[in-house]
Amino acid sequence: MRCEVCGREINGPPNYRIIEGGKLTVCGQCSQFGTQTWDPSRPQARKTATRRRSAQPSPRRRSDIDAAESLELIEGYGMLIKKTRQRKGLSVEDFARKIREKESVVKKLEKENMNPPMNLVRKIQNALGISILEEAAKSSGSMLTRPMGPRTLGDMIKIKDSTKKE
Repeated sequence: MRCEVCGREINGPPNYRIIEGGKLTVCGQCSQFGTQTWDPSRPQARKTATRRRSAQPSPRRRSDIDAAESLELIEGYGMLIKKTRQRKGLSVEDFARKIREKESVVKKLEKENMNPPMNLVRKIQNALGISILEEAAKSSGSMLTRPMGPRTLGDMIKIKDSTKKE
């Protein structure tokens, strides 16, 4: 058996010492570095850590999803946000800080270069006291005219109807 501190062969009975918080098997010379002894024949039972379940997001109800899908942004929402912000005397920087978003996001919203997600729409409505959502008109398709969230390539493309004859 070798000393776990100096690496020498241990002659005679090994010493079991706690050195700097670690339980080590040491030779007689290195045993002076340890402060306490421990008994290797009686391993202490470890306490089992109780696992905490992480908070799982609650499943969205179908009615909540349908309600969100039935709403769309009003026409000219960017100009409405800008005018209301200016009427309240807030600069772009102050308003961005108030709703905890970047200035560039606020500028994109005011230019209508961004379709905001629902949580951002709610922040804006609460901060300015306005409503920029309206009930979507029922159409034959289920697609929104202005979908919530960032724009995708599919939002930018206009597909020609091949069945339509000129």
